[in-house]
Amino acid sequence: MIDSLLSTGLYLFAFVFVLSVVVIVHEWGHFIVARLCGIKVTHFSLGFGRVLWKRTDKKGTQWQVCLWPLGGYVKMLGDEDAASAKTDASKIPASERKYMFMSQPLHKRAAVIFAGPAMNYVFAIILFTGMLFFVGRGVVPPVVGDFTENSPAQAAGMQVGDRIVEMNGHPISEWLDIQRVVRILEFEKEVNVQVDRNGEVLSFTIQPIYYPNTDNMPKIGIISNPELFFADNNLGLWEAFTQSIRSVMTITQDTLVYLGQILFNNRSADGMRGPLGIAEMSGDAIKGGIENLILFIANISVAVGFMNLLPIPLLDGGHLFFYAIEAIIRRPLSERVQNGLLWVGMSLLIGLLMYTMFLDIPRIFERIFG
Repeated sequence: MIDSLLSTGLYLFAFVFVLSVVVIVHEWGHFIVARLCGIKVTHFSLGFGRVLWKRTDKKGTQWQVCLWPLGGYVKMLGDEDAASAKTDASKIPASERKYMFMSQPLHKRAAVIFAGPAMNYVFAIILFTGMLFFVGRGVVPPVVGDFTENSPAQAAGMQVGDRIVEMNGHPISEWLDIQRVVRILEFEKEVNVQVDRNGEVLSFTIQPIYYPNTDNMPKIGIISNPELFFADNNLGLWEAFTQSIRSVMTITQDTLVYLGQILFNNRSADGMRGPLGIAEMSGDAIKGGIENLILFIANISVAVGFMNLLPIPLLDGGHLFFYAIEAIIRRPLSERVQNGLLWVGMSLLIGLLMYTMFLDIPRIFERIFG
């Protein structure tokens, strides 16, 4: 019982820690660009609800930590809410109104909104670069070491020792490339695999399957050979930086493909994760050590940046969408239209939250109780 409570506490701590770091980075992006644009920031909050700690700096910004550390916000002069969706200038002295967010030209408002997701991407690149430069990277060659039970790859004719060189037209240089290609496969679609077997290139057509009690991702049933693992510790700073950019771009591209497959019914959405799933992964990451935790935070930072750029009202991408319309029609959308779209966005996000929790709960229950 005590072990179970300690484990639950660890997972909760890991979730709050990871979320807090990523949220602070995101809101710092909004904050720093707002100040650079001459906008007065009144609040920088980690969490919501009752204020547990606060301090006001020389420029009038109140830095605070609140009771519920599940997010955060930056509030600017004149904002009526944390989302900057409504503004009330009636209580702002005329001399101060030029420092309000909504008083700024369109390009400055867009820059402030875009800075949050952009900072998440920058932060991820910094973390990846640091890991590659100071720690290096582990490389597993794309060589088949074994097969899982009922392996579709083995049934198709692949053998232990085959080196995979291409999958669905994507060149394969290491095991991570295989995982990436399989991860973005369309639902119930075959995969074409080319292997090097003793100098001879052979082609196989494999139908991936979904194994029960896994991550709901398609599998071709192959296992790497851990004996071939080697550490690449010779990356210079520039090479580490450029590889980090490629990694972040790849994560974004794969996420776009994954969402597109779900939207167009080419893939099941069962692999999606909500807050409980992220808490589960956060706990697993912190158990895996500091390196795993840093890499996980980098991946979550990219995910948060990407999600916030989606053109859904209430998210940063939704605000940018409104600004794009404003730039085209030369005037802001009416408050009535914006409020209606914000309610639509909120409904979508609440629906997505409930759906992912519906997926998370039985999987986590199964993991705990078997």
